Amino acid sequence: MLKMLRCRRGSTAFATVVALVPLVGAMALGGEAGSWYVTKQRAQNAADAAAYSGGLWLACSAAGSSSCPADAQTMDYRGKQYASQNAFCNAGDSTTYPGSRCITLASGTSQSVAIAAEGSDSVRATVGQTQPAYLAKLLGLSTVTINATAVARVIQLANPCVLSLVDPLSFQGSTTVTSPNCGLASNSTASNSLDFTGNGLDVSNAGSISGQGGCAQTGGSQCSKAITYSPAVPDPLSGLNAAISALTKASFTGGNGNGACSSFKAYGPPNPPANTTDRCYNTTWPSGDVTLNGVYFLTGDIKINGGPIISGTGVTLILLPPKFLSNGDKGASLTITGNPTIQLTAPDTVTTAQVPPALASVVGLMSKLLIYDPEPYSKNGINISGNTSSYFKGVMYVPNTPVTYTGSATSSGTCTEVIAYAVTLSGNSSFDNSGCPASSKIVSKYVRLVQ
Repeated sequence: MLKMLRCRRGSTAFATVVALVPLVGAMALGGEAGSWYVTKQRAQNAADAAAYSGGLWLACSAAGSSSCPADAQTMDYRGKQYASQNAFCNAGDSTTYPGSRCITLASGTSQSVAIAAEGSDSVRATVGQTQPAYLAKLLGLSTVTINATAVARVIQLANPCVLSLVDPLSFQGSTTVTSPNCGLASNSTASNSLDFTGNGLDVSNAGSISGQGGCAQTGGSQCSKAITYSPAVPDPLSGLNAAISALTKASFTGGNGNGACSSFKAYGPPNPPANTTDRCYNTTWPSGDVTLNGVYFLTGDIKINGGPIISGTGVTLILLPPKFLSNGDKGASLTITGNPTIQLTAPDTVTTAQVPPALASVVGLMSKLLIYDPEPYSKNGINISGNTSSYFKGVMYVPNTPVTYTGSATSSGTCTEVIAYAVTLSGNSSFDNSGCPASSKIVSKYVRLVQ
């Protein structure tokens, strides 16, 4: 007996069993906490969906929303509908929502869903679940409430009067931009899709500034106005590219015309009607002061320099594409320098009589079109420099090359829309689009989760 009492065999096992009791309890409590984490993730998903759907309701129901119809249901209904599709339903809510995945909850468990507007542009969704505690009762908890919150904001973008399709939208030097009723946008996805370089930049009077990528600045606070990582802006005139690139010299023979114009002329009947038999393209630009009227098709490198006055209403300038004249032809280009005064207004509509038959299918896209330049990126794009004073009223569409305003070039108080591969406003240039009425530009909106 004495020998048995002195035996130490099994003492370690006993101590291990004693130690395992709190260890197993901690592990079980950890498992319960893990289930809370899973519920939290599910609740967050439901809150995100509820807030986002509420934001869409807010965007579509606001005055001036034409891209989506006003919803017959309420914002509260839509938020709770999408929460229910993520298996969270408000306690006591008897509404049957389409696509609901809510089930009968265990005894002692309840859920809550609350949707509320915050100001005129945001929606907050709060989703929660209260459930009994089990091992957590040892810590004094009888129930556990798990909440999740999401906030969706409706962000408004003015339809851009400047759109950079591929490369960043760049502001340099002491550029001043005035476009209170329309925006500036970049489809570049780079970290500097909106690139501000210089201390004298003033973009405070732009309706909105947005980029598909990030914003970079040097010596200023312009990025504070920028909306970054926004959706891409669709190119509204992309349908012109294939049609115009397919034009050949044969496209212009017809009537009594024979390809190239014998003098500087518009294609077909301008307004008022002139020579209705001309079906031609221009190989040179006239010198000195010029008054234009109609649709002009141009070849070669066109340079407007010195101090001429270029004026006209109902004017469209189409620069013909590479290989139009021959395989070695690089296409037309346009350079404006010196101190010319340019006062051109695009036509409200272009008729099929004003274009070659090959463009009849896209003539609707040419309304308000002032300049179209399809030249390849290997060329210099459209450069407006020096002390040029331009009164461009219409759309300048340059999908494959940059448009650059530099020097002291001025765009004066009109409504000019620039859509280009890249856009740079530099030097002391002034881009003034204050002539765009608010009613002429469609406002676009998108919804972003901000919390």
